[in-house]
Parts: sequence; C-alpha cells; structure tokens
Amino acid sequence: MLRDVSTNQLLYGLCAIAALVAVVRVFMNVKGPEDFEITVSAEQVQGFARAQLSELQAQSFAQDMEFCGIIFEDSEGRLGTTPIVSGEQASCDIAYFDEPGMAPVASYHTHGGYSDEYDSEVPSMQDFDSDVATGLDGFIATPGGRFWRIDATEEVAIQLCGAGCLQQDTRYKPCDAEAPRERYTREELVQRRTNANGEC
Repeated sequence: MLRDVSTNQLLYGLCAIAALVAVVRVFMNVKGPEDFEITVSAEQVQGFARAQLSELQAQSFAQDMEFCGIIFEDSEGRLGTTPIVSGEQASCDIAYFDEPGMAPVASYHTHGGYSDEYDSEVPSMQDFDSDVATGLDGFIATPGGRFWRIDATEEVAIQLCGAGCLQQDTRYKPCDAEAPRERYTREELVQRRTNANGEC
C-alpha cells in the first residue's frame, strides 16, 4: 500500500515537471511585441490596410456603421488583423491590443455611410488624437471612397488617394465648399472644423 502511494506520488511529480517544462518551452518560444523588430515595410502595411478597408466599405455603407481593427505583424513576418470591431455611425473603439507573438503596426477603420451631418471625408479629431497617442499609423476609408493615412510620428493626416479610389457610397454627394486638402496637421483639422459654414 505504501509502495502504491509513493509510486503514485512519483508519477504525479513527473507529470507536473513535464507540464512545467512544456509551459516554459511555449513561453520561451512565443515572442511578444517587444521581442522582435518590425520587418514589414510601410508600403506593405498600407497595401494590406487598403485591402481590408476595401472589403469593409459595402458593409459599412449598408449598416451605416464604422468598422475597425488593428493590423499586426506576427513572429514569422506575416501581416494579419484582429477581429473586426463594429462601432456606431460615427465612432469605433478598437480594443486594447496585447497578443503574444504579434506586434501592432497600424489601425484602420471605415467612416460609415454618407451623411451631411458629418465631415466624414477627412479624419476626425478623435481619429487623429488616438493614432498619435498610441504611436500607430491609422488608415481610414471615407464614404466618398477616399483613403487616408494618419502618420503618428509626423503627426499629419495624408490623403493617399482621392474620391472614388475605394468603393463609394451611392448616397455620397461631393461638396466643393468643403473639398478636402491633400494633408492636414492637427491645427488645420481644428481650423477646418471651426470654419465649417454648412453650405453643403
């Protein structure tokens, strides 16, 4: 009887050690975002973001809702995206990113369907401030089919391509009085919002 107890204890101990070794090996082999350098180029990230946004435009228009996500590079150097988050008509909160073996490289989101209540052909102040705060570039698709990048390092919003370069909401109406510039600093976005005269 004592022999059976000690044998069982020995077996349990060996199993516990084996499990601990397995956990340690997994932990040692999984890289966190701080454990590897980003290898993908800015052009690759931009192309990936454009592809993701292109797939979301029709759904964003149909549901009149923003959709957002985070683009990451994994430990094999491949780009991927977190599950798409659905937001509201003029907002989308991206969940905190903390995935082992993946380094976040950019955020992306749509601007929902066309509405004359929102200046949705340019990045919003919330878009601009959140990207700069996280240090991640942000990519945005508008109802008019524009494609924007917020450069978090330079703190400037750049129109990568104009109206119609991505799928466009059929309800979209261009407004010459508020035609977007090619780039904006934060101060210029504030000025645009302050000077809006409601002509369109």
